[in-house]
Amino acid sequence: MTAFQEHMRRAGERALEALPVPLRPEIYVISFRIWRHDSLDWRHPYLAIGYNTESEVRRVLAAQGDSASDPGEVRWSYAYWPPDETAGIVGHGPEPADDPVGAALHLAEIKELGLWYEDFDGPGDDRADDDTAEEEDDEEQEARNDLLIAHFDDACVDLARHLHTSGKLTEVLGRAVPILPFDMYRAEELDRLAEEANPPEVIADYHSWARAQEG
Repeated sequence: MTAFQEHMRRAGERALEALPVPLRPEIYVISFRIWRHDSLDWRHPYLAIGYNTESEVRRVLAAQGDSASDPGEVRWSYAYWPPDETAGIVGHGPEPADDPVGAALHLAEIKELGLWYEDFDGPGDDRADDDTAEEEDDEEQEARNDLLIAHFDDACVDLARHLHTSGKLTEVLGRAVPILPFDMYRAEELDRLAEEANPPEVIADYHSWARAQEG
């Protein structure tokens, strides 16, 4: 296990411990929102940990009245989840004080793995006017970004699995609930990440809804 993985696991455990005690019986999903300090800068990702409750689902449906959306969509689509992610932020959060240790560990790890890159075509790049060089830079940056995305996804999935297998999730909530990682820029990855992050039986209800949407 790397130092960054270990940090993620400890931070995730603290996030679960920070869940409001009165709401714990109502929590039916833990949300793992993957984002970046700058939305398209894949070098500086962070994980915002949140949750949703049965009461919130009922509130949203009641507020919609006769025009209520599909209850499954309100329950499982992150678009309806409250933006309360005070449980924890891990990595390069929007504020410098969010997780400076995690940010530093992540940066050190991606540099050690050779995934880091400086901005391409920046000041002083004497190839900036060379179309061929620019195209090569774009391809190289895209390839690095794909690796950076996969690296952070793996770290988030590892954390979710740890919270399940360590028993921490059951210890805090009294039962297993789905942990759903999602990136609003990569909605097509949601099902894959859900499968990798959870035991099959825990996400059976989510999968039933997701498959129905595909039909």
